[in-house]
Amino acid sequence: MPAASRPRRSVKSTARFVAGAAALLAIATPVVQAAMFEPPGDQVLFGMWFDPADGYNDRPLDINARIDQNVAVFQIAQEIPLPAYNWVTGAGGPAPENTIELSRTDAAVFLTVYPGGGFDTVTTADFTQLGQQILDYQTTLNRTVFLRYAPEMQGLWNAYGQQPTAFIASWRECYTAVKAVAPDTIMVWAPNTPQGYPYGQSLSASSTADIALLDTNNNGELDADDDSLAPYYPGDDVVDWIGVSIYYKGTDSAQTENNVQPEGYCAQAINGVNPSDGATITNWYANYCEAKPDKACMFAESGAAYHLNNTAATTVTRSQLQQGWISDCITNISMLDEFPRLRLIMHFEYEKVETANDNSQDMRDFRVTNDTAALAQLKADFASAGDRFSWAQSRAPPTSISSAGAPAATNSEGSTVVQAITATTRARPTTFPSLFGTTSDGTQRAEFIELGIMIVAGIGGALAVMKTL
Repeated sequence: MPAASRPRRSVKSTARFVAGAAALLAIATPVVQAAMFEPPGDQVLFGMWFDPADGYNDRPLDINARIDQNVAVFQIAQEIPLPAYNWVTGAGGPAPENTIELSRTDAAVFLTVYPGGGFDTVTTADFTQLGQQILDYQTTLNRTVFLRYAPEMQGLWNAYGQQPTAFIASWRECYTAVKAVAPDTIMVWAPNTPQGYPYGQSLSASSTADIALLDTNNNGELDADDDSLAPYYPGDDVVDWIGVSIYYKGTDSAQTENNVQPEGYCAQAINGVNPSDGATITNWYANYCEAKPDKACMFAESGAAYHLNNTAATTVTRSQLQQGWISDCITNISMLDEFPRLRLIMHFEYEKVETANDNSQDMRDFRVTNDTAALAQLKADFASAGDRFSWAQSRAPPTSISSAGAPAATNSEGSTVVQAITATTRARPTTFPSLFGTTSDGTQRAEFIELGIMIVAGIGGALAVMKTL
């Protein structure tokens, strides 16, 4: 109809039209709500797993120095029930949170807790104790805490694996008990990647209740067409963030050869496509990130394996392999734009022996900061990304004092006793950047003076070996 002959809308009809259009737009457009302690805007957090074991002795302070940034989140781990702490050897007890204190930053704690003896060994009292430990991190040490309980629960490589009924019950018990004590705890549900599911496993040892959950296509078998994630999801009401373990270990069937990963590897793996063969797999991102706008998502552990046992048979260098991972799965801005609910990338900065698909013992190096060229690229990419990545802020380390219950400095046999580090109490912010609570320059200067006095007094050496209990 020509414009001149169109009937005019009344004011009321125009208002009704606009209201109706707005309502339709609201229905068609999902509302993205910020998850608990989610960074603002389109910023992404970068976190690290570090290996504090003898022979590696890696520390958050050292990692920050290597990459010229203050890493936002650091991973530490422990068992539940919590093993007794040995005051002489330092074995057992809680995760070494003091290493994060000594980073001189306000990085968040990413606490992984493994029920290594199975769900039956864990009681409500154990979860309550865990909540009290986390509350101490939050209130005394002013740390934000991510809690990743019983991760990679689909796999039989864990004592608690492939038990969805028991997992969901234990998860919900953990959530209830921990939140009752430390309600600001960020609960992270973190399954393994759908790639390769069901990882060579079957239903032969599964209970009737578990089979009903696991056999999602109702063909009587556990196979690649079953949903790898849904049987283990405990419910929106008990999950804050959603993670996934994602690794690149090679294109050969044994996963022992060094090859640079295909372009778009991580984007495909989280979006329902197996990068190795193009097969359809459970879509982690669409089902658990895009469809749940009040949940933020993360790579809970991730990295590319350089196979040290097989370096002679390849022309691919460690640098080339790790540079491929960095550009595709860490600093890939196009990937971050395509998957905006991905808000944290935790890199697995470890070297470890794993059993390959051919049952050989394969030494795999996932580290990116021990290779000159890979490290240079990582630093350059972070620099060019501007403020797309959110970093921790500088903060003074805590004043060291002896823990309640600690024995004398030496025991009857003269063995040195490992003491503990606690921290001065700081006010905890309630709005972002509560992920990284700030400390004023004046307070930092005062605490550095306290630290200097402590070292002069002769007790500063404890900083290198103590655990926060």
